[in-house]
Amino acid sequence: MTQYCTQQNELPDAIRGYVVDALTEAETFRAAVKTTTGGLTQTAWLAVTSDNLFVVVSKLIDATLVSVPLTTVTSIESDRVDLPGERRREITIETVDDSFTYEIHDPDGEFIETVQTAVATVPDPELTDPTHSTDIDHAIQNCEDVVEAAASARNEGLFDEATEQYETAITGYRTVFERLPAGDDRHDAIEAALTDIQAAQRQITELQERRETVKTRLTAAENSFQTAVRAHVNGEQTVAKIRYRQARDGFEEALELIDGDLPVFEKPIQVSPDADALAVSGPLTEFARVSTASTDALSDKEIATVGDLQSRAAGPSTIDTDGSEPTPPVRDRFESTAIDQVDVPILVALSCQRTGAISFAARSDVQRRIDQTTSGYDATV
Repeated sequence: MTQYCTQQNELPDAIRGYVVDALTEAETFRAAVKTTTGGLTQTAWLAVTSDNLFVVVSKLIDATLVSVPLTTVTSIESDRVDLPGERRREITIETVDDSFTYEIHDPDGEFIETVQTAVATVPDPELTDPTHSTDIDHAIQNCEDVVEAAASARNEGLFDEATEQYETAITGYRTVFERLPAGDDRHDAIEAALTDIQAAQRQITELQERRETVKTRLTAAENSFQTAVRAHVNGEQTVAKIRYRQARDGFEEALELIDGDLPVFEKPIQVSPDADALAVSGPLTEFARVSTASTDALSDKEIATVGDLQSRAAGPSTIDTDGSEPTPPVRDRFESTAIDQVDVPILVALSCQRTGAISFAARSDVQRRIDQTTSGYDATV
């Protein structure tokens, strides 16, 4: 069932006719979304055009349409509404005369963004008249709201959404700037706002590009590392040595990119190695390359399987999933345990096997992998 559309011919039959009849020749349909209002006896839709917001309520035998000119909209606010199995948003629109709130089927915020864009860019002939300065104030407030939404998206790590919101704000501010009366003392403030917004948008673009490059380097390095530890536990020393060196070089290249002027780890970078199965799994007692003395000592610490080893090592990430303190390097744990130290390198390799997504959340995570590759390389010489 259609709940969101960007073409008027995609609207339900009971809604489409009313919207089409309300459109003027110069008006362009932008998008429409279904609300949660109504139940079994009626449905309500919001439709935004280049000039208006339509509220259409379809009942069993008829429908009503209320038109809200976008020039009267003073603010738009939205919040997420999380329900089991659903992701809705709540939109509150205030006009110069009224205010209304709806829950809408808009999980990705597309409709809300379309409304914000339409309001920010709506042609308003009154803006050219200095006697209507409050209308300019409303337009500026709308732009400020979009900038605030962009900053919020940036803080949540939603870089694509933030970039789009900043672009919307830039378009809105430029429109307002063009319509300011000559000599208006807000020119400088709007120019400064545009400069700041463009800088913020540019930084996000540069950050995304850097993060993508770092992710590519980390993915290649992690694949080499996983190949190395599998070869290591299988006794393939030459392959392990080569792959450990390749992994170390790759992680060092990533580290150079991380040490630049951009906050690459503003949110974690996840990579997925190619391996789909562990080289060795199951009880440690069945793995001939670990001595009985070591398996007995580990068993005393409730480490009896390869899975137990892995649970003691948080991979490259410095923070455990429960938010506790950083996990000590697994090598330190083995060296502080009464096991045969000859077995430490192979135990470290066993613990580093991974098949699922791996998260790098800080520079120290990459450095830890470099340390692990160096230790692995030294152990296979």
